[in-house]
Amino acid sequence: MSSATLRRLLASTSFRMALLCAGVVVAAFALAALGTWLVTKVAAERTARDRLQLEMSLLQGEVLQFGQEAAIVAIQLRARLPGAFRYRFVDGQGRVVAGDLPIDARDPGWSMHYEPDTVGGGVSADFVVFSQPLSGGGYLAVAEDLEHSEWARYAVLRTLFWFAMVAVVLSLGAGYLISQRTLRRMQEIFLTMERVGGGDFAARVPARPVARESDLDGLGRNINAMLTRVDALVRNLRRVSTEIAHDLRTPLTNVLHDLEAATKPTPAEAFWPLQSARRRIEDILRTFDAMLRLAEIEAGTARSRFVDVDLADLAERVGDAYRPDVENVGGRLDVQTPEALHVRGDPHLLAQALSNLIENALRHGGERPHILIQGLTTGYETILVVQDNGPGIPRESLADVIKPHVRLDSSRTSPGAGLGLSIVAAVAQLHEALLTLEDAKPGLCVKLAWRVN
Repeated sequence: MSSATLRRLLASTSFRMALLCAGVVVAAFALAALGTWLVTKVAAERTARDRLQLEMSLLQGEVLQFGQEAAIVAIQLRARLPGAFRYRFVDGQGRVVAGDLPIDARDPGWSMHYEPDTVGGGVSADFVVFSQPLSGGGYLAVAEDLEHSEWARYAVLRTLFWFAMVAVVLSLGAGYLISQRTLRRMQEIFLTMERVGGGDFAARVPARPVARESDLDGLGRNINAMLTRVDALVRNLRRVSTEIAHDLRTPLTNVLHDLEAATKPTPAEAFWPLQSARRRIEDILRTFDAMLRLAEIEAGTARSRFVDVDLADLAERVGDAYRPDVENVGGRLDVQTPEALHVRGDPHLLAQALSNLIENALRHGGERPHILIQGLTTGYETILVVQDNGPGIPRESLADVIKPHVRLDSSRTSPGAGLGLSIVAAVAQLHEALLTLEDAKPGLCVKLAWRVN
């Protein structure tokens, strides 16, 4: 394994997690070994004490029933058996008359004695000793070497150690395999982001057909969704930039022609070209103002200004403002709403959206437009409707007219920048309202629907 690969592996979060898990496993086995050692040691000592107490009772009974000589013979016989206790029989004159226990345990009761290896044989002893005085003087001590039971504890510890080593190897191996898979997946994501950073907005993280999606697969899917959205925004920006350039080229050219015509020698001849240039510049400024308003709405900053808005009152006020303009061209504007129709939103943006719909209906509603503003509620929805009796919009174009700078007038000879319905769509999205455009047969029916909470 190269040093670069090793550095990448050690920098991988999954491999670090594997190392952490391996460390936890080792710590757990170490605690288990310590606990096992202590528990088995206590258990071995308790068992030894019970056996020693029973042995002492038997030997004391031998002394009382048959005398010390009989007890000495019994000790000599028992000491020859495999795994026998260690004895020390001291008579009244202080002589050791039986047993080979190398500990002077004249104090009655229990005691612990450790006898290190003094002859280099590699054998030490850890005695638990039980001593009792004899009726004729002297004492009897019985001991068991706990080192004889150490092999079982050592066997358990060795088993735990090898199990811990196997667990560590398996953890590191699994961590290595998972890290390699994770690094390959992350490398795919990094390469995709580098391609996107280089301008290739069509780049996508390779998708893998898996039964269960991992977190990296989910990250790749979300990145692809984001890149699709970014790609659409960039394409839309390019399209809008082209359309803006096309939209502004004609009015700016006309302004230039008006200014050239204003260079006439007499003020009377220059007046009308200057007035025409002024109107055209005002149209251009309105276009830029609409673009800025659309960008502000799409940014979503207006949500902080949301209040309770009565759509019925809003429709009455906006309708009253536009009614003279509609009637001047021989049309009619009717408002039909209940007494109250409440939603949460920005009243200025909602008024802007309604104004855009009325202006669109006034512009495209024919010679004698009939515009109907209607508010209603269905119990689970609050709906605002604006309908006209104009020629309407072809069904195949309904989804396109709400896009910025899209106009059904392909020659772009009619006034406007194609942003009116785009602003309405942005306001609807900001207010989480459903915008639908339908064929009213005749005319266009635009609905804004809010779900009632």
